[in-house]
Amino acid sequence: MTSNLTRRNLIRGGTGLAAGTVAALALPGAGTVAEAAGTDPANVPTGTALIDVSNGSTRWLAGVGNQDSSTTLQGIAFDSVNKHLYTLQIAGMSQVAYLRSGSQVAVTQAIGGDDHAESGDLCLTRHDLATGAVTGFMYLLGFGHGVSLGIEPANGSAPAQVWTEAGAGKSGYGQEVVRFPFTDQGVLWTSHPAVRRFGSPDPAATSMTPSVDVDHNLLVIRYALGSAHWFAAYDLAATVATAGTETLPAPLARIQQPPLYKYKADGTPDPTAPATFQGFTSYGQYVYMLDGDPRVSTPSATLTGVDKYAIHTTSFDLNGTGNLPATGYVKSTHSEADAAADPREPEGMAIYTGAGAPRLCFGITNNAGSTRQFDLYYKV
Repeated sequence: MTSNLTRRNLIRGGTGLAAGTVAALALPGAGTVAEAAGTDPANVPTGTALIDVSNGSTRWLAGVGNQDSSTTLQGIAFDSVNKHLYTLQIAGMSQVAYLRSGSQVAVTQAIGGDDHAESGDLCLTRHDLATGAVTGFMYLLGFGHGVSLGIEPANGSAPAQVWTEAGAGKSGYGQEVVRFPFTDQGVLWTSHPAVRRFGSPDPAATSMTPSVDVDHNLLVIRYALGSAHWFAAYDLAATVATAGTETLPAPLARIQQPPLYKYKADGTPDPTAPATFQGFTSYGQYVYMLDGDPRVSTPSATLTGVDKYAIHTTSFDLNGTGNLPATGYVKSTHSEADAAADPREPEGMAIYTGAGAPRLCFGITNNAGSTRQFDLYYKV
């Protein structure tokens, strides 16, 4: 077992990674950042049970449709108290007419039908967990890509609070983290008064995306520093109190993301083939990640090599103490969930806690037609 897996460890070869891998993770201004990483805290409270990512997957919902039928799922989150699933997707052509109607026209009239991905325009959908049916939606203009999000549950007349990325500009990915109340059929832009802004985990951080763990009062932010990605964990209540100050509280933990690779035919990672990141979530001291590429028109049983292991789930310890020296993971495994789906692409990851043992949930898209759908799976 290792101590905290910091960028300093990686650069000095402390994790046993190949030299080529270490070089690929080097960032601009490496000396300065490496020194700062040496003081990374590792203070997320321990004791949370680890969900074994190698456990089998169970299908929970099938053929779920979002409010915007023309684009596919990106991120998921739960209001476990009120039995709601929230999903994010890039806004599509099918909703341009809605966005340009009524009171929305003043802020959406310049949107081109093909500009949503580049501009970071998102559709946020609320679903009933018993059926998957749509029970509400919002449009978020200029927010980001929607890889992950966080939800603080609705409470009586108080609406759910939504955490997302924001400030995409023309990059397609958010450059800050924000919080706002869910308002059915609302349209927000990043400077809207309802959008509360927060500081950055690092002055050089880009491509931020959040996850919220209400059971442990944690906000975890994934962000990029140059070519590497990092995770920073914060006390959720303390972070909420900093809204508008542009200064986050001191992090409970900060750790570089271990590298993710595609898999070879023998089921081992291929260090020459970086994986496609598709989502993350956290619960207690553990982070869970989802990666994989889309697959079209080929049944899973006939595949070999990297294609067969296209969906992959990985866990690691925010405090670093449970991570394996050679990989930085606690455990990493392929998944054959939804093997017959065509196309089949993993999208979004979240924890549901309303059914006894926490469920590690992820989505898989399963329809390439004009009405996009996804299946929801979980591991316990």
